[in-house]
Amino acid sequence: MSRVTTAGWLVAMASLVSTTLVRAEPRPNLTLAHDPGLHHLRMRPRAAQASLPASAAAVRHSVMPLPPPHTPTPTSRIAELDGIRNVLQPVSFSLNVGYQIDGARPSGRDRVDGGTPQAGSDYATLRSYGFGEGYASTRGVGLASLSTYFSARFEAARRIRARDPVTDQETTAALPPPIATWFDRSGTDLRTGWAELRDFLPRRWGLQRLRVRAGDQFIYGAWSMHVLGANVAYDGDTLQASVFSGVRRSDYTRAVATAQPTAFGGTLRFDLRGLARPLPIAVGASFLRLSDSDDTGQPATSSTLLQADWRPRRWVAVIAQARLLGSNSANQRLEVRARYKEVSNLVFDITHREQDDWRWDPTLVVLRQDDITEARRYLDLGPVLPQLIASVRGGTLIAENVDLYARIAGAADLRGRTMPASSYSASYLELAGALEVRLRRQVAVGLSALSRQTSRTLPHSVEDHAGVADPLPGETAIGEEGFTEVGSTLRMSLGARKFSAVLEVYGRRTHFGATYHDPMALIPNSEVRGGGRFTVDAWLGPRVRLFAAYDASSELDTAPEINGYKSLRLIMSGVY
Repeated sequence: MSRVTTAGWLVAMASLVSTTLVRAEPRPNLTLAHDPGLHHLRMRPRAAQASLPASAAAVRHSVMPLPPPHTPTPTSRIAELDGIRNVLQPVSFSLNVGYQIDGARPSGRDRVDGGTPQAGSDYATLRSYGFGEGYASTRGVGLASLSTYFSARFEAARRIRARDPVTDQETTAALPPPIATWFDRSGTDLRTGWAELRDFLPRRWGLQRLRVRAGDQFIYGAWSMHVLGANVAYDGDTLQASVFSGVRRSDYTRAVATAQPTAFGGTLRFDLRGLARPLPIAVGASFLRLSDSDDTGQPATSSTLLQADWRPRRWVAVIAQARLLGSNSANQRLEVRARYKEVSNLVFDITHREQDDWRWDPTLVVLRQDDITEARRYLDLGPVLPQLIASVRGGTLIAENVDLYARIAGAADLRGRTMPASSYSASYLELAGALEVRLRRQVAVGLSALSRQTSRTLPHSVEDHAGVADPLPGETAIGEEGFTEVGSTLRMSLGARKFSAVLEVYGRRTHFGATYHDPMALIPNSEVRGGGRFTVDAWLGPRVRLFAAYDASSELDTAPEINGYKSLRLIMSGVY
């Protein structure tokens, strides 16, 4: 009987011990066979061990209890991720609605030329308008391989009309706004709207990587082109190719011509890094052709862009580009990027622009005087002349809270002796730098400086002789001789997609070349101006955002008739 009792007691104790040790059998061997080398670890204090249960403390020298299972934090608990659009959702859209007020208060003084402007008949002192943008996209709706994207914008504004000072009635002439923009009429237009099919072909021969996109879209190749047409592309590991065709869309104004040029082109890129034995180089070519347009007077043009991307090391990249217009060489560019210890970056860039290059893009149109929003009115850069532009810029992080940035750039005028001088291709030297210090986690202070000195072949100063003055030089032969600008920022942020505020102030001094001298009406050849901006960006919940910006400038020496410009912009955004 005692033997049965003893046997039963041993079975009960074994069962209790096995339960206490979380079924830790067989007994592990905790004797170290080698030195792990973790000399920086320390044992827990005795107070922590004293809080263990008695049964666990009794066996702490034999086996350690298993840690509790780790429960991952759901992504829904991370506030920063709540407002980010989920690309796996079948339908998503966002809406931006804004209102802006621009103003220029008259000072009561005369213009530089001696004239007295009349507010309300020569220029508008106040203008307000509303605007908005909407975006919508679908994925797999109706068809698993179908994706769509639409974006539209609208403006609610009216054309400002001049008033007759005698009758005080509005005339048919448009009045210049305080700040020149194309918000001068109401309307809605579709910015982009396309449908795309991908993964709709069998996987044999890699056809599943073929995609077809049709509609109003942007094409990126020899130049970024906004077209209404179709784009067929293949995205492989080694080969990427595309072919597109469509009618060009205007981006700057609704008063578009009735006959826009037709765009046709394609891209071809070989990435040798995708081979079985990868090579650190990728080569590609892009072609673009625009047909002639009788309505705009633009002749047919064709351009080709050749590019090579060589990355001998993970932290070094060399990119070379060459552009041809027709069969003539127009532009060459070389860029070298390097990174050091993940926090320092250096970029070297050099561009050679030849006389056969385009002015600013291949969509040059003839100026139409009846459209005050025509882009060329603000982008008439004069004739293209040979020029060499080079820059070196770099940035680094110090002590995890100081960001440094520096840049040096220069341009050399390579025109021949027989070519006329142009204000847009003059030689210059530019120096710039910036510093930002994070004082606390939420507050940062920044400083910046920029100076450019230009070497121009300015004509002799024209003087007024007995009321008869020599003709003024052309606008392409005049301009500033140099400017210097300094700025400062104060930034506060409470976290991503929460609340942030930025205060920016700047001061700028510009020195112009003297081209006219009249002792009776002195024209200033230098100007000092200042200004600033205050912005507030707040998220009301994970999907609603409020943004406000106020801009103001000081008085302008070359425009004494006004007291500076002011602008207030309010925007509300929703993401769903």
